[in-house]
Amino acid sequence: MGTHETTAHLSGHQGAIYDALWDPNTRTWLTAGGDGIVAEWHAQGTGEGRALLHHEKAFFALGVHGTTRAAGTENGELFIWEANQPEAVSRIEAHNNGIFAMAWSRDSHWLTGGGDERIALWRGTELRDEWSLLGAEKIRCMVHGPDSTFIGTTAGKAFLTPHLEAGSSIRNVTAFDAHTGGCYAALWLPEKRTWLSSGRDGCIRAWTSTGKEILSIPAHEGAIYRMVSDGTHLWTASRDKTLKAWRLSDLAFVRKITHREGGSTRSINALACRTQQQSSTLLFGGDDRTGRIFTY
Repeated sequence: MGTHETTAHLSGHQGAIYDALWDPNTRTWLTAGGDGIVAEWHAQGTGEGRALLHHEKAFFALGVHGTTRAAGTENGELFIWEANQPEAVSRIEAHNNGIFAMAWSRDSHWLTGGGDERIALWRGTELRDEWSLLGAEKIRCMVHGPDSTFIGTTAGKAFLTPHLEAGSSIRNVTAFDAHTGGCYAALWLPEKRTWLSSGRDGCIRAWTSTGKEILSIPAHEGAIYRMVSDGTHLWTASRDKTLKAWRLSDLAFVRKITHREGGSTRSINALACRTQQQSSTLLFGGDDRTGRIFTY
């Protein structure tokens, strides 16, 4: 890391960028904005993009699985479409509050987590099942591990649940206090069989598969909204306007990217990673309305 680095800008959103994804099927980037637009961008970061969806409310969450895409809005609507048929969009009133988290279930359906303390499972436009996590406030992240799903909430609690499928129960849930003020992101490290989480308190924490704390690192001066791994490093995106890299093997600090190095001038809310054989690429964006593609 440190040689042959380039940064490109993606301009077009008229509101904050709240989520970003790499779609390996179409080899394009997706961004979700506070301007009510989901946009698609070319892989090389040429600045060329197109608006896929328009809505009167902000888009908060994105999902991609195979050729299927999904997006959730500030008012709880869910949009589902096929990448090769962007005009044929299914629109569902899914939650009574915003949709902040998405995941693909083990039985091949979309899972959505909302500001109404509910997780819902959808087969197309049909509600197949739902679960309530009382006291969660807003469900901010859902990440699958081999044996459980990590759910982070704005109440600061995290939940380790059995994999959620139609007809499954969440009676055997491990709940624990993860982050003061909110748990916003999580990541499973298979080689260590360890969960990582981040939150409003600016800390990275490591947990056993049963929810026992292993490590806590004061990582940022503001909330950490997103975490991604490129296989060698953990990258964190924060409200303090910085990206930071940490060595995955021991979570040692590696580097920081500020606006002086081509980073953001305001809070970074969205972060996505594309890993290739010779290089890796990050897309990050936030309150300054600009997406930045960083290749290293």
